[in-house]
Amino acid sequence: MSNIQIPTTQHAVLIREFGEPEVMNYEDGVAIPDLADEQVLVKVAYSGINPVDYKTRQGKGWGADNIQKDKFDHDQPAILGFDVAGTIVKSNNEQFAVGDKVAALTFDGGCYAEYVAVDGKLLAKVPEGVTLEQAGALPCVGQTALQFVEFADIKKGEHVVMNAPAGGVGQLVIQLLMDKVDEDNINVTVICSAEKYTKLDTLIDKSKLTGWIDYTKEEAFPDLQADVLLDLVGGDAGVRALDVLKSGARVNVLPTIWVDKLVDAGSQKSLNVAGYKAQRSGQDMARVLEQLATGKLKLHIQQTYSLSEVVAAHTELQKGDTFGKIVLKVD
Repeated sequence: MSNIQIPTTQHAVLIREFGEPEVMNYEDGVAIPDLADEQVLVKVAYSGINPVDYKTRQGKGWGADNIQKDKFDHDQPAILGFDVAGTIVKSNNEQFAVGDKVAALTFDGGCYAEYVAVDGKLLAKVPEGVTLEQAGALPCVGQTALQFVEFADIKKGEHVVMNAPAGGVGQLVIQLLMDKVDEDNINVTVICSAEKYTKLDTLIDKSKLTGWIDYTKEEAFPDLQADVLLDLVGGDAGVRALDVLKSGARVNVLPTIWVDKLVDAGSQKSLNVAGYKAQRSGQDMARVLEQLATGKLKLHIQQTYSLSEVVAAHTELQKGDTFGKIVLKVD
C-alpha cells in the first residue's frame, strides 16, 4: 500500500507551561511531524495515560526535563503522551508498511495528537485478537511490568511482597508473579485495599496468594521476613512496606525518584534498594502484545476518554484509585 493523503495540520493537546491539568489545551492547526530516517508516521487511534504523563505535566522527572530543554527553552509548546497505537500512514522504514496496525512506547512524547512520528525500532505490529484500544493502553505498563519482574530476578522459593496490584502496571505484574508461583514455587503477598483485593478476582486465582495486607486497616505491617518488595508506589507507602522485609532483602521501586528515601528508611536492615525505569523496546512491545493475544495476560481498562477530554482523564488518574488503565481515544 502506498503512502496516503495526509493533512498538513492536526488536532493535538499542547502545553506551554507546567502545572495542573488545565494547562493542557486541545487545539487545531498543529503541524504534522516530519519523518526522519527509519521512522513511520502513525495515525493515532488510542493513547494510554500513565502516572509519568501527569508528573511530566507537573514539571517533575526526566520527561519534564526534556520538555524544558527541547521545547520551553525555545518558546515552543510540547505535546504529551508516550503510549500509542494506530495505523501507519507513511513509512521510512522497510520493516513497516502503510496500513500496518502498530503500537509503541516512545519517550519523545507527542502521542496526545492525531499523528505522531515513531522510530521503527520501537514499534510492534498489533496481532489478531488485540484491539487498538488494548494496544494503546499497553505500551508503558506492559513493557514496564515485563521488564520490572525480570529486573527483580526473583529466585525459587522466595517470598515477594508487592503493593498496588490493581494499578496500571500492578495488574500485569501480579499476573506475571502468578506464573512464577507455578513455575518457581515463590510466595506472593499483596498490599492493597479491600476494594482492590476483591477486584483481583478478575485477574488472578487469589488462592495462589500467600497473603494480603489491607493498608487501610493495618496500623503496623507484619514482619513477614520477606525476601523481595516490589514497590509500585514509593513515598511514605513504600517506607511503610519495608516492615515486611528481612535484613538484607531486595527492594525494587517504581518510580526511581523514591530510591534515596527508601535507602534512608531501610538503612537499619541493610536493604538493597534499586529503582527501575522502563526501556523502550519494539521486541518487548511484541512480547507483551503476544501474551495479551494468547490470553496469558489480561488488561483491564477502567475508562476511555476522547482526546478533547484529556483534562478530565488526567484528573481521574491523579486520584490514585484507578483499577487498570485510563485511555484516550483519538477521533
